[in-house]
Amino acid sequence: MSIYVDQQSVSPKTGSLGTRFLIYPQVPHLTGYEKPETVWISTPPAEIKSGPADRRMYVVDPLFEKPVYEYPYQPPFIGDRFPPAEAGPDGHFDHLDPQSREFVCAHVFATLRRVLDIWESYLGHEIIWHFAQTYERLEIIPQVNWHNAQSGYGYMEFGIERGDRENALPYALNFDVIAHEFGHALIFAEMGTPTGSAGRQYFGYHESVSDLIALISLLHFDSVLDRLLRSTNGNLLTMNELNRIAELAGDKQIRTASNDRKMSTVSDAVHDLSKPFTGAIFDTLVELYHRDAVDQGLVDLPKEVSHDRLFELDHHEIELIGTRFAEAFAARSFLLKSTLENARDLLGSAIARSWSTLDPDTLNYAVAGAAIADQFDEMGEPDAGDILMENLEWREIVIRT
Repeated sequence: MSIYVDQQSVSPKTGSLGTRFLIYPQVPHLTGYEKPETVWISTPPAEIKSGPADRRMYVVDPLFEKPVYEYPYQPPFIGDRFPPAEAGPDGHFDHLDPQSREFVCAHVFATLRRVLDIWESYLGHEIIWHFAQTYERLEIIPQVNWHNAQSGYGYMEFGIERGDRENALPYALNFDVIAHEFGHALIFAEMGTPTGSAGRQYFGYHESVSDLIALISLLHFDSVLDRLLRSTNGNLLTMNELNRIAELAGDKQIRTASNDRKMSTVSDAVHDLSKPFTGAIFDTLVELYHRDAVDQGLVDLPKEVSHDRLFELDHHEIELIGTRFAEAFAARSFLLKSTLENARDLLGSAIARSWSTLDPDTLNYAVAGAAIADQFDEMGEPDAGDILMENLEWREIVIRT
């Protein structure tokens, strides 16, 4: 049973469906993602003000160039600002022109709010900001003249991606970047912040899990799921064997997740160090999906093949899996999609619920991985925990006797 309830569901407090916005699942210069998609966030129209703003977060768009926040320069921003994004006559924000400055404000707000909705659903409670004693709401700065984005104490701000393209793209239009930065805030909120000297793996964990938060959140777009499954014929081993899902689905976040790095093959640089943990979790997602597809009778494969770890498969088994999944996808694409959604939600819930059991000062990858496995056990999925632990062992994160 899928754990996450789509945000079109009725709010028990207000009876409202929520508020409509337009979001790009991936950057709009990618083929297939040129047009933004309609999403619903849980906040009712009556509770969203100009900006946009609600009781959890608000957007401020500075009129003049603003230096990035750095202590002691902190929120709130009090200078002149561009006109805020306004709701349409029906109270929704899906009328805004995607070429307008107001659309950028609405896009970053809606993306952050959607990710918050998803992960609060996994947790089963409202997330309290780690900066709540100082700031009541998160301040969002959608555009600063900076080639980066950052999540700080009480704020998030987004610069501009400067590539080879003629037109620079605001990071506030990049779902992956926004969701990743929000991931840091979610981890801080649920796990707390270090009180002493956290180890290097703590910072690698932050990067890894923020990537995973972005990936799992991305998989809540029907269009992304459909494109992903069509381009792989339902066989997600494609991502692991060929590592070309970025070209197939247009997503570099999945490319980051699909890797073969072990602890002995990475450096101490935080982003590089994060890859073995990310890879172990991603492999677990793929294996959960493949296992369940076979166990439910959707794909005709021997269990000794479908239940093997990805790193144990030989060339003939990989070819057989590809053939059988292609046959199943041609006949049962919607059921395979549902199976992937269930694997996504099981993993998302286990990650989210593990945060309250972890201590930032003593966290390492082995402890963090075991905490996720424990949550699988508590949810009645011990086999999922075994799959994860074997993947962690292959990545040289844990040593089991």
